[in-house]
Amino acid sequence: MKFTYRSGQRPLDGFTIKRGVGQGGFGEVYFAVSDAGKEVALKLLHRSPDAELRGIAHCLNLKHPNLVHLYDLRTDEHGAKWVVMEYVFGESLAQWINRYPTGLPTELVREWFGAIARGVSYLHEQGVVHRDLKPGNVFVEHGQLKIGDYGLSRRISMSQGGELTQGVGTPYYMAPEIKSGNYTQSVDIYALGVMLYEMLTGHPPFAGETALEVMMKHMTDQPDLSKVPAEFGVVIERALDKNPVTRFATVREFLRALEAGGIAPPAPTVAAAPMPASTRPPDPAPLPLPRAVPVGLAASVPSPGAKYASGPIPRGFRERLTQLAGSFVVIPIVAALCTAPWALFGSVDSWSLLGRLLLLSTAMSWAVLAVARPPRNGSANTWGRRFHLLLVGLAVGALAFWLDGWVVPRGGTATDTSRDLVVGNWARVQPETFSTMMRYLFYFGLAAAACPWWAMTDRKRRERFRFSRVVVAGFAGSMLLFLWPWESASAALGVAPIVIAAVCVQVASPWSQPVLTAASRVVARPVKARRHQPRYAV
Repeated sequence: MKFTYRSGQRPLDGFTIKRGVGQGGFGEVYFAVSDAGKEVALKLLHRSPDAELRGIAHCLNLKHPNLVHLYDLRTDEHGAKWVVMEYVFGESLAQWINRYPTGLPTELVREWFGAIARGVSYLHEQGVVHRDLKPGNVFVEHGQLKIGDYGLSRRISMSQGGELTQGVGTPYYMAPEIKSGNYTQSVDIYALGVMLYEMLTGHPPFAGETALEVMMKHMTDQPDLSKVPAEFGVVIERALDKNPVTRFATVREFLRALEAGGIAPPAPTVAAAPMPASTRPPDPAPLPLPRAVPVGLAASVPSPGAKYASGPIPRGFRERLTQLAGSFVVIPIVAALCTAPWALFGSVDSWSLLGRLLLLSTAMSWAVLAVARPPRNGSANTWGRRFHLLLVGLAVGALAFWLDGWVVPRGGTATDTSRDLVVGNWARVQPETFSTMMRYLFYFGLAAAACPWWAMTDRKRRERFRFSRVVVAGFAGSMLLFLWPWESASAALGVAPIVIAAVCVQVASPWSQPVLTAASRVVARPVKARRHQPRYAV
């Protein structure tokens, strides 16, 4: 995807763009850093009529722990409008649902739906209706749920026609009355009912080949409630009622019915107009915030609809290359620290061995870091990775052979014999030299293939450094010492580079610290890709 601005440009004074994040019908989103170092998301609006700008300006002053914060509305030198908002790095709820194709655990559903409901309830209390609630617009960051993309929402209105009939939403979550332009809080309550159904079952209640087919089912069909737990059935049935009058009057009423075990209060017989804030009875005590839950229990699944800065930030080739370059710089430093004890306590005669050890450790670390990436989708098949590691190990073995002073001589010397291996017309290799070279190659090749380097480079590993992995690397190197050319070099030149590389790779590899709580007992299920959910303009 092509963005208007590139990394390093400053379309807004005080902000430097780092990378493009996503694009959508309303504009482009960039990850940027202010001159003071604050990470923000910049949203360039391609469509900015007065009604939308007024809605964004109204939402700038909204503050709630379950909403993505909007900081400012700016205009660049070309007259384009930009929204400066909170930068949230985390997985979307859609990704979590993709990971659990038969539904999230019930306890997790209650916690997370409660957080979502509190955020939506706050919007309604401020006179704002979201209009596009869906799992792709809800994000999980360190256990905290945040609703995004509400800056382009509308004020609650009962009017029909005009600008409000040109709303944009996702058919899977659109209430039947949206087509007539009734943007009241009932459309968000309907969308919450769809989201609750999807969180429990892994899929929305209505599906179809086209957006129009899905919308027709919303207007005519009834959801299959046999797939949801009994205590949720009554609540979802009322939230998805075709008549907005008979749904829950408020999100708080919806949430109270859910907490009561599915016993919903009777539906009203007439529509009640929203009460002014000055006459509305006091709200009940605020519900507790959800407990922290882990963000990365399994490999994330790219969401086809994720296009906002509050969604998952894709790590492209350029970012991976930058991280790899940074790791390459750190590795020699760590390798030098690991060999420092030899320099302090070793004899003068060991300095040559120390230099070779440092070079081999650095080369081994660089080589495995370049190829030892974790298998995709949690696959247990590691033979392809081991083959690549075998190849880089052979290359390190060739380097060790050369560092020890071995060379492949040209022919025509006094030591030539008929037993020499002739390589073309440019070299003759004596049997002893060939045997030593093969032992170097196979020792480092098999040692590299035997170690689980992909576990040491996994960004989502539980700990950045684990000593047990160093022990495993040392054990693998020791078990293969029968291949080592003892008559040529000390065995320390074989085992030590493997052990030091295990330290360097873990320290230098990128690492995202997981947030572990009681919810981490949930076992991740296999990932099942979902069909892209089309967007439909009414």
